[in-house]
Amino acid sequence: MKLSSITGLVALSFFLSFEASGQGTFFLQNYSPPDGVNAPVFDAQGAPLAGSDYLAELWGGPAADSLAPAVSFGSRVMAPFLTGRGAGYFQHMSVVDVEIPSVPGGAWTWLQVRAWDARLGPTYEAVVALGLGGYGESNFLHLIAGGAGVPPSLPAPLVGLQSFSLREIVPEPRAVWLLLVGIPLLLCFRRHRSQP
Repeated sequence: MKLSSITGLVALSFFLSFEASGQGTFFLQNYSPPDGVNAPVFDAQGAPLAGSDYLAELWGGPAADSLAPAVSFGSRVMAPFLTGRGAGYFQHMSVVDVEIPSVPGGAWTWLQVRAWDARLGPTYEAVVALGLGGYGESNFLHLIAGGAGVPPSLPAPLVGLQSFSLREIVPEPRAVWLLLVGIPLLLCFRRHRSQP
């Protein structure tokens, strides 16, 4: 009698846990031949991104102007790029699929992959704020999220994702160079002004 009650409770909690999740899910990968996804990411010179110096992240939301980072167990998921023959493709070692918290499973979702040079900053937003380049975004995707139903459907692949490149890094001029250029100009201006 006790065993059947425990089995019933376990089965009920199993089905309820799927319904509680409910967020839209997507595979975090830019290479999936069965789904027609093959979209390597490049630097500004056209070389495929490679190694943990570069990160990629999926952003999504119910509208193209309300995107937020995808999560797994409540934390943002930033995937490094593979090296060697896998350069240009990102893959997180422990997370295969991610959730878009603001979108329920089975709903249309706006998505964009964003990548950046992690040597410039820990997040995409931090690198963009520098205004130096070293970041880039994919085309917008409008896809139906996985994760609907009981049990939930598989995460959706990023069908339609296209390759993109990071913006070129343009370093800020150093203060010394600004002084070396600025002081002679200032002296010429003052000399020109003092002459009648």
